[in-house]
Amino acid sequence: IQAINSHSVVIINGETGCGKTTQVPQFIMDHSEKTQRGCRIICSMPRRISAVTVSERVAMERGEPLGKTVGYQIRLESRISPNTILTYCTNGILLRTLLCGDSLLATVTHVIIDEIHERDRLSDFMLIVLRDALAKYRGLKLVLMSSSLDTQMFSKYFTNCPVISGNTCPIITVPGRLYEVQEFFLEDILKKTGYMTKEMVKVKKDIERVKQNKLDLKTWISALNVNGSSNQQSLTYTATPILGQQSVEVSQEIVELEGYLKQDMDRCLAQAWASGTEQAFTQLLQLILSENISVDYQHSDTGLTALMAAAARGSVDMAEHLLSLGAKVNIKAGSDERTALDWATENGHQDVVELLQVYMIYYEYEPCKPDVEVELSEESKLLIDVYERCFDEEQVDVDLIIHILSTIHESGKKGAVLIFLPGYDHIVSVKDRILANEKKFNEYGKLAMFILHSKMQVVDQKRIFQPVHTGQRKVILSTNIAETSITIDDVMYVIDSGKVREKSYNAVTNVYTQKCEWISQACARQRRGRAGRSQPGVCYHLFSSRRYRAMPPSQTPEILREPLQELCLHTKLLAPPNSPIADFLARAIEPPSPLVTRNAVQLLKTMDALDAWEDLTDLGRHLLEISIEPKFGKMLLYAIILKCLDPILTIVCCLSHGDLFKMPTKPVLKRNALNERKKLANNSFSDHMVYLRVFQGWQHARYSNSERYFCERHAVSGASLELITSQRAQVLGQLRACGLVKTRGAGDIRDVNTNSDNWAVVKAALTGGLYPNLARVDREYNVLRTQKEHKVMFHPWSVLREVSKSARVSVAATHTSTVRGLPTDWVVYEELHRVGRLGHVRTCTVVSPLTVGIFAGPTRLPLDAMEDSDHPSLESTVFDSDSENESDTVPEGHNAIVKLDDWLVFRLDNEAASLVHQLRLKWHTLLFKRLKNSSKPWTPGDEAIVNTLVSVLSAEEQALGLEQPQGVGQRPRPLNIDCYPQVRRPWEEFDGNQMAEDGNAFLSTIENSGSRFMNHHRYPDSSPTKTNQDQEIKMSTGGPSSPMAQNTSGIRANESNTRYFVIKAGHLKTVDASVNRGVWAFTHNTEKKLVEAFKAGKTVILVFSLQSSGHFQGYARLRGDKCESGEPLPEQGGNLNCVLPVEWIKRGNISFNATRHLVNPYNENNKVQTSRDGQEIEPSVGDALCKMWDSPGTLWTNKTPLHQNHQSGFPGRPIRGRPHYNSHYYRK
Repeated sequence: IQAINSHSVVIINGETGCGKTTQVPQFIMDHSEKTQRGCRIICSMPRRISAVTVSERVAMERGEPLGKTVGYQIRLESRISPNTILTYCTNGILLRTLLCGDSLLATVTHVIIDEIHERDRLSDFMLIVLRDALAKYRGLKLVLMSSSLDTQMFSKYFTNCPVISGNTCPIITVPGRLYEVQEFFLEDILKKTGYMTKEMVKVKKDIERVKQNKLDLKTWISALNVNGSSNQQSLTYTATPILGQQSVEVSQEIVELEGYLKQDMDRCLAQAWASGTEQAFTQLLQLILSENISVDYQHSDTGLTALMAAAARGSVDMAEHLLSLGAKVNIKAGSDERTALDWATENGHQDVVELLQVYMIYYEYEPCKPDVEVELSEESKLLIDVYERCFDEEQVDVDLIIHILSTIHESGKKGAVLIFLPGYDHIVSVKDRILANEKKFNEYGKLAMFILHSKMQVVDQKRIFQPVHTGQRKVILSTNIAETSITIDDVMYVIDSGKVREKSYNAVTNVYTQKCEWISQACARQRRGRAGRSQPGVCYHLFSSRRYRAMPPSQTPEILREPLQELCLHTKLLAPPNSPIADFLARAIEPPSPLVTRNAVQLLKTMDALDAWEDLTDLGRHLLEISIEPKFGKMLLYAIILKCLDPILTIVCCLSHGDLFKMPTKPVLKRNALNERKKLANNSFSDHMVYLRVFQGWQHARYSNSERYFCERHAVSGASLELITSQRAQVLGQLRACGLVKTRGAGDIRDVNTNSDNWAVVKAALTGGLYPNLARVDREYNVLRTQKEHKVMFHPWSVLREVSKSARVSVAATHTSTVRGLPTDWVVYEELHRVGRLGHVRTCTVVSPLTVGIFAGPTRLPLDAMEDSDHPSLESTVFDSDSENESDTVPEGHNAIVKLDDWLVFRLDNEAASLVHQLRLKWHTLLFKRLKNSSKPWTPGDEAIVNTLVSVLSAEEQALGLEQPQGVGQRPRPLNIDCYPQVRRPWEEFDGNQMAEDGNAFLSTIENSGSRFMNHHRYPDSSPTKTNQDQEIKMSTGGPSSPMAQNTSGIRANESNTRYFVIKAGHLKTVDASVNRGVWAFTHNTEKKLVEAFKAGKTVILVFSLQSSGHFQGYARLRGDKCESGEPLPEQGGNLNCVLPVEWIKRGNISFNATRHLVNPYNENNKVQTSRDGQEIEPSVGDALCKMWDSPGTLWTNKTPLHQNHQSGFPGRPIRGRPHYNSHYYRK
């Protein structure tokens, strides 16, 4: 307290378990009460669950209800009051508050930033703002807290702050109060548990054999000095016809070879290594393909592979051919464990080195070689060597995790198990494996599984703290969210995978990735500390002690590894007026490179997100409202105006997720996966189409209970697709919130998807968003060029890249043939990656020249955009200022130039140039207008511009011979992500068909097609009452009120011709009377909508809901728009119109709990049960709702759900308040 009162900035380095998060704010509050001085404290934390649970703990310690003097505020939820003194919040809430102006700081006395060592970009941004605020608000106190902090770096950063005036910040070190934690590294685990797979046994024998044959390898190495000669016996093997890269699925490759095949492979490898001739490598490749042998086969004595031989001999074509077949780069051979890259480097083959580096970055994990010397026994070294050879370091060893968990469970010792995993897909994999071994686990006691993930609702995250029944063991599958600030009392065991999923952006190579990385030493200590918070514990690290010593001390700050374009846009909201972005970011504690920042700013200017003075444009302001990468946000804005939102939204969410496709480990599976992707592309020349088809196919597979087969066949992650579904709904919600997509009427979800089925229009939105990422075909040299690269190639996993079908045809020749066969000269791509002299473009789509001419380039064209010229061009349609082919003649009449930028210059005839130029101006005028005022209604002229663009683009695609794919605009199904087959209390164990998992609206359901859940109902309430059975029998036998009940599905067969509405009934008697009489009376507004739809020729389906009953009652069809005679229905009010004829189709109770997975896009994505009277339901959602009654024997009764989720609907807003002059914490 003395240090805080005497200094503006105080740094507290408190070890895990010291109580800094809960006690330091209370020390300040108690001191303020004692001295009768006012205070208001904001404590910022990186995670929602931390803010909520810590605030609850502090309120409990102070013996007062939460929300009084202690509260919290997170996104969409808050527990604060005018008397709140201490507010726990997330970094995002505090930053958003600061964005509204720093006037808040005038009412705050203390700002505490906890877990500052995590260094997310929000905390680094906050430090810049707060550092400036300290000079303005001299009474403000800043406290930085962490358990693993580089204190000197932070102290030096704030020492230079003007208000501190050269004085150092005090650093307070607080020891922890952890219990003893026994720690086991990988070598200890292998020895302690005896873990040894069949493959490890085989590799262990191979290593011992290789050690005995060191002389053979030395002889092979010496043979490299012999040019083209070989002492090996000549080969007599004659290859059978090559399998090649066929369109059909490749059969399983041979792993265990027969004796004669081993001899043949060893001889081929030996001769290729010794001679290095093309003939020797061709024979080797023919043997691999014809006999379907693994391309990673290792020589029996030396362990060398075909790729190592090609690398050592410098055969670029052969190395690339082997890599295209799936050869692994990181296989090691010899006692010194050299890889193919090592062989190429040692022998000076730079071309091969660059090629291998490209593939390592794209496919292989780049391990930080643990060159730190650690004393290990020979047994430990051998075990680590065997394990690392058998297991891909990029993956998480689920088998080993299950083995450790089984060892813990069989020991009989009590205690919960916390398993740290990188991401949601890994959580699903471990969960599935535990369920698969359920009987084995149950022999020693039941398991209760829980999931902890950042995307879950807080109410579901908190279930991990609940105790389980006696005799059960709690197992928590968590990401790094459980590392800090939360204490789970009963955790005794921690299994640390050593991995974390991180987004990273390499500004030098221009590659954005999201993959699993090794954690830092600080994170490893944090994870270990979870086991010793309330009792002695055990921690199992799935990495060696040698690996631990090689890990970085702390994680790379997010500001240094995230794409800078998004950071630069947010900087404009934080930086003072007229302050350059680069100058503001340079004031960060660890600023990014000025060159990288300037490149990012220049790209934003090219995208028209910033103007020449670095001010936000209308486009830039809209991009800030969407939490997605700027180029993807621009793509979405183009799609909304072009009215093709759904396919673009799906593609954008797939691309931003980053790791949709799994990388098969076996070469044959890699080839099969590529073949499947080509089938999905279906001659569309588009990788983006593959993402769209994968999402659509996965949704269909979920509905047909074949999800697991679909994911395995196409090498995709079902868990990732679930996250993409959630992100898709989130982004759509943001588009609605900022007014870009309306709730109803013009601009609603149906309107913005008018052209979604037109692939040419979808590609126009892709082109506008991805500019300047364009490549064109040089037809003279048959190469692909970009603005900065003289020659690039398609990414090896692109569907546009063909694979050689013959061992005698090089990869370069195949690529040349592929480029020559493209139907147009233009390709848009997501990113370009360059290593050495090799450039690769990935995620590509072929587009027409007209699409480029209208949608690419800046929104404001240069003054010389249109001019007449007689200068020749590179080719008949495109002029390139860098062309070397300036002697060609210009086609007759092509004497007009349309210049979009310094590289995109078209030459065409005067009339066509004028029309393209005018259409482009019309489009960008419309774009400016819609971005300026998105709430303004569309005029007939606006509609005419879009319709003209659609017609012109479609005609251009047809003229180029490009096919129009079917089903592009297929609306996403209302997928059930939040419904589990059995609704259970979170502390209950699984018994074969059930699982104790959270009931969270996003993650609680993991549907495993083909698993034991396959035959269970998706909805929990499925027991009909006798009354409802009688009603159902009456309806299905063609009673007087339901003559069409025998063909209920046919009524809704055409979704586009059917409209669904919710009708609210006030009394059950009214519903019964309506069933008997076949009529219903509507309110004036509802009747008006229904009659209008009926007169338009639509089938009008009415879904009846009984108010305050928690159930839907059935659905009917409106039969006419003329009033029926007769008495009004019982219990209906007098403010209703006359009764209209309806035809009841199904009658039965469906619980609202059973429909909670259905959200209505026409009602701001709210759940269907919250609909008001007359609310229209989106057709696919309405059809899914009605199908619940169509299922044979599926009637729904009123059952009380075992648990319900209650969450505050408090919208996120900046923290507001003032010092509490009327409280005892403040003395006037």
